[in-house]
Amino acid sequence: MSREVIIFHGPPICRTSCPFKTVRNYGVRASRVAITPDRTDSFIERYNEMDKDADIITVFGGINDFQHNVPLGTVEDQDPHSFYGALNTLIKGVVSMYPTQPIIFMTPTKNNFKHPTKRYPTTLQANKLGLFQRDYVQAIVRSCDLYSVAVIDLYTESGISPFLPEYVPKYMPDGMHYSDAGYERLSHRIAGELVRLAY
Repeated sequence: MSREVIIFHGPPICRTSCPFKTVRNYGVRASRVAITPDRTDSFIERYNEMDKDADIITVFGGINDFQHNVPLGTVEDQDPHSFYGALNTLIKGVVSMYPTQPIIFMTPTKNNFKHPTKRYPTTLQANKLGLFQRDYVQAIVRSCDLYSVAVIDLYTESGISPFLPEYVPKYMPDGMHYSDAGYERLSHRIAGELVRLAY
C-alpha cells in the first residue's frame, strides 16, 4: 500500500508486518502518556514533533503510566499531569495536527512483568495509588469514545497472554516485553485492525 503510517510508541517489528509504504515509529522506551516530574519525554511533550504528512496515526501507551503511579484524574480533566488530562490533551492535539487522517489508539497489553531488581505491578495487582491496569485501559477507551476516536483493544484481544505458560517463553519472556516472535504475532494483529479501521 502507498499510505504512510505513524506509530506513536508501537511494536518496532510493525515496520515489516504492516502493509504500508512507510512506517515511522516515535516510541521511547518507558515513556508515559502524562507529564511526570522524573522525565521529559512524555507523549504530551513529544507528539508535536511528529511528521505532519502521515496518512494514519496510531497511539500505543499507558502501561508505564499505570506502573509508575500516574494519577488517573477524571474524564473532564485537562491537566496533562493526570492520565485523563493527558489523554484529553493528546487527542485534541493530534486531531489538530491531523484533522483529516484516521487516528487510532491502542490499549496496553496485559503484563505479568518480572523485573530482576524492582517490583512493578502486574495486570492482577494494584499500583501505589490503588489503581489497576484495567483502570488505565478503561480511561483510554472512555476518552476515545468521547471524541469518537477508534481503539484497537489489545488489552482484551492481543492474542497473547502472559498468564498462559504456553505463550511466555516464546512470546513474552519477562511477562511484558515481547520477543521478536511476539512482536511479529502482535503486529499482524495490529496490521489487520489498521487496515479495517483506516479504510
